This record gives sequence, structure tokens and C-alpha cells, in this order.
Amino acid sequence: MADKQIFTAIALGIWCLFLNFPTTSTASKGSDAITITAKEIEAMNVNTMADILNRIPGVRCGDTSVSIHGSSKVKVYVNGKPLNDPTATHGGVRWDMVDIDHIEKIEVFKGKGGVSHGSDAAGGVILISTGKITKFKGSVKTHVGRNDVFNAKTNATMLLGKMGLGLSGEYNTDDGYKLNNDKETHRLGGRLEYSPGDAADFILTADYMNDERGLSGLPDFPTPFSRKETDISIFSLLSSFNAVTAKTYLNQGKKHNTDISKGLDKSIKVKKWGQDIKYNWKFNKNNGFNLGAAWELNTASGTAFSSKEENSLSAFSTWSRSFDSLPITLSMGLRGNYNSDFENAVNPELKIIYKKNSWQISASYNRANNTPSFYHRYNETSSTIPNPDLTMETSNNYELGLSMTHSDALSTHVTLFYNRLKDKITYVRNDYGIGQYQNLGEATYKGGDLGINYRPLEQLAINGSYTYLEAKNEKTGLWLTAKPAHRANVDFNFTPTPKLFFNLNLLYTSKNYTNKSNTRSVSQYLIANARAEYFFQKFSVFSEIENIADTTYYFVDGLLAPPLLWIVGLEYKF
Repeated sequence: MADKQIFTAIALGIWCLFLNFPTTSTASKGSDAITITAKEIEAMNVNTMADILNRIPGVRCGDTSVSIHGSSKVKVYVNGKPLNDPTATHGGVRWDMVDIDHIEKIEVFKGKGGVSHGSDAAGGVILISTGKITKFKGSVKTHVGRNDVFNAKTNATMLLGKMGLGLSGEYNTDDGYKLNNDKETHRLGGRLEYSPGDAADFILTADYMNDERGLSGLPDFPTPFSRKETDISIFSLLSSFNAVTAKTYLNQGKKHNTDISKGLDKSIKVKKWGQDIKYNWKFNKNNGFNLGAAWELNTASGTAFSSKEENSLSAFSTWSRSFDSLPITLSMGLRGNYNSDFENAVNPELKIIYKKNSWQISASYNRANNTPSFYHRYNETSSTIPNPDLTMETSNNYELGLSMTHSDALSTHVTLFYNRLKDKITYVRNDYGIGQYQNLGEATYKGGDLGINYRPLEQLAINGSYTYLEAKNEKTGLWLTAKPAHRANVDFNFTPTPKLFFNLNLLYTSKNYTNKSNTRSVSQYLIANARAEYFFQKFSVFSEIENIADTTYYFVDGLLAPPLLWIVGLEYKF
């Protein structure tokens, strides 16, 4: 049966080869990705990936997490290198490994991308590109702040003939704002590029990170002795030659949880070996076709379970076509997935984009499968017990989007979405503060988001986003935990002179439930953050204040959020 499913995907790709319709002239070609360029990032004057991604409607990004339209099943890649933490849930992302100064482009696919990138992408896919190394440049940046916050990081790139070299490092420490809330992080990264000719490129990257921190627990169920140490190392080789692209990667991690008050001393090690290969066939300027295959081997071992080994094999094909007589782009794809320990699956994807000069409308459907991670099934902490019986989650996603450019100063984007999930994987906590991941049954995510970009003056830019999400258990009609119905974010960027920058950020999150029976909740909150930066020659001085009003509030999972925090720092670019 598995072979038939995979062959079905390959057969679709072969069929697409014959869909080379005649064309007569150039047509506008639309895109369903939200793209952020290096120039736009530079204008933001931001310090973290969260500062960038939280401006996108429907996207919620934290220091080590990301979700789209309420789903944390989001795949993240940097130049083809997977950035997801193998020892965490699907939403765990090591944003520390991204150098913002070197980003050339960010593409965000909301609710789609599983056909090209495989399982665990029901929420979407984020692709980050740093571009080629072209010269010697770099930066040194440091800041200090409240609660003995200290951060120092550096990066540099240089070009030696046809070879580019990049190095980066970072150290971060923070005493935290509550008991057992401290952390200490070390990171090292390296990048080697080789371009022997116009048609060939090779990018080899290696990254390592160690993170040691305390886990304070919920206010009603504190865990003052719970500690966690995480080691992550990621290696990848991205090769391209003409129309063929190949990606080889090793993503491995170790998580060690201890709590001397409970006699807890548990660890889990995970390795993900993978190989992807894709062929891009461009018939003409309007008609393109991709055919690819992927293999991944996952292994895990730990103190609480015997060694595990799982593997997956998949094949996919996609086809896109734009028309000369109509400003329409059609695309479709199919992926067949074989999983050694879970159900096999066939996932389709269909999209249509209608694009005129000042506006674009799109509609899409795709199905994605999310396999429970080793962390879901076997990790144990002071507040989480394992559940090795988890099964695969399936998500059918529908989306309708409209983008409009009203003038040079104003543009808007609206998206309506409906996601139906089978065997939804969610964290369920009991009345004593202990929980585990469970298959909830059928659930739906439905709602919409709105984005507005407005520049009333050359010195002032206003960016706003709002998301409505109704996430419910279809059997009981109750709301899912940690899924607030309303989120809103507004950024005011003011640049009175080319050397001076100010930002004011307002973030609103509505009330949401923290238990399955909807009897406990955390209140809504509105917080304000501010940032300022002054540039002189190759230096800049910056400062940030989070939670200006010193509001006491709780994150959507019930954890106490930080009070007023401030940092001041200095950066030198060379």
C-alpha cells in the first residue's frame, strides 16, 4: 500500500510533464508567500527574529517557538538547513542560530508548504535565505539589562576567490525575573560556500548551541528545583547544479531534565538524518514543474525508554502554470509519505492566484500530517509525563486571501482560514499541574487575520496586524487551551533623522483557557514596548524597554510573564 501511495505522487509528476500549454506573452505571476526583504528588515532596526515575525498577521513568535494561525506545526529552514529543535515539540525553533544582519529574504507560507517540505508543516513553512557571501563584513554587538542580563555576539564573513567563509558566536546570561528563572546560552556557527561556476553552488553549515536554564513552573504549582539543559548541533550541505538541488542534514540534540526535590533525572537524545533531492524543470516563462524525493532516519534514546528508530520515505511533485490571456497562476502538488511507525499518507495541495496591478486574491487547499515527536512521547519533566501511545495528527487546511495596494502609502492584507484536524495533539494538564500530550480527537481552527501597512509621512511607518482564532474541540464544543480568540499588534516606527530611530509596540491578547474543561483561564492583557537606536559612523547605541507600564499578566499557557525589563547596548559593524 505504501508503494502505491508513493508511486501515485511520482505518477502525478510525470503527468505534469505533458501540461506544456502554448503561450504567447508574459503574464503577471502571483505568489502566496509573504516575503520580507533585507531592506525591510534593516528599516525595522530589530534585534530578534520574534521582532520581525510578530509583525506578520497570523504569526506568533517567541524566543524559542513559532505558530501560525494557532498551529505550532511549523517548519523553519535557513538556506535549506532545518532550524527546528529535534528534542522539542514542532513549535520549538532555535532562533539563536539566525544572524539577522545576514538575512537576504524571509518567505512565510501560512497553512501550506507540506507538499514540498514534508510532514509536520500543517501550520506552514518559513524559509530564510542569507544570500551568497560577497565581501568581508561583520559586526560585534553587546547589551546589558535588568536582572543581570548580558549578551555578546559577533559574526563575520569573507570571500576568498570562489570560496566564502562565515563565522558567528554568541553568549547570553539572564538571572530571570522570578525564582528559578535563570538561563545561560552558548552558541557557535560556521558556514562554508563554494561556487565553482555559474551553474553550481555548495553551502556547508555547522551550528552548536548549549542552553541551561531553570523551569519555574506555574504560579499555583511552582517547581523551584526543576532544571533543563539542552545541547543542539545541526550540520547541513546544500548542493545545487543547474536545475537539481540536494540537501543533506544531521539535526541532533540532547535534553537533560532534573529536579532534586522529586528525584527526577531524565534525559533524551534525538538524531535526525535526512536527504532531500529536487529537480526543477522550467518549460518556459509561464510553466514550471518540480519532482523530488526525501528520506529521513530518526533515532532516540533516553533514561526512561529503550532506544527507538523510525524512518520515513516520500516522493512529491508540484506544477505551476500562469496564463498570458489571464492574470492567473494555478499550481498543484501531491506528496506520498511512507512512515515506518505511523500511518502512510498521501497529501494534495491546490492553489489559485488572481493578480492585478494593485491587488491579488488567492485560494488554497492542502492536507498535512503531523507525526508526534519523540519529545511528545517520551520526554519527562517535573510537570510533564510521557505518552508513548500518541498517533499521527492530520490537518485539512483551507485559505482565502486578499492583498491590496491602495497607494504608495497604504497596503492591506486579509486572510480567512479554516483548518480541520483529526487526532489533534495537544497538551492536557490535570488539576495538580501535571500534564501530558494527548490525541484530543477532532478539532477546528477557523478565523481570519488582517494586516495594514501605512506610511502617512516619510519619517513615520505604522504596521498593524489582527488575528481572530476560534479553536475548539468538535466533540465537546469547548475551546482548546492556550488559544486566545483575539490578538492584535501595532508598531509605530519613527525616524526623525537618518541617525535616529524610535519604535513603539502595542500588543493585545484576549482571555484564553488553560484547562480542557474551560474552568480556568488567564485574563486579557495589553502591554507596550519601546525601542530606540542612534547611529554614528560604524557604531550604534540602542535601548529597549519591555512592558513599559510594568503590568502583571500571564502568558497564554498560564506562566507568569515578565515585569518591566530594560536593556542598553552597543553595536559596531565592519
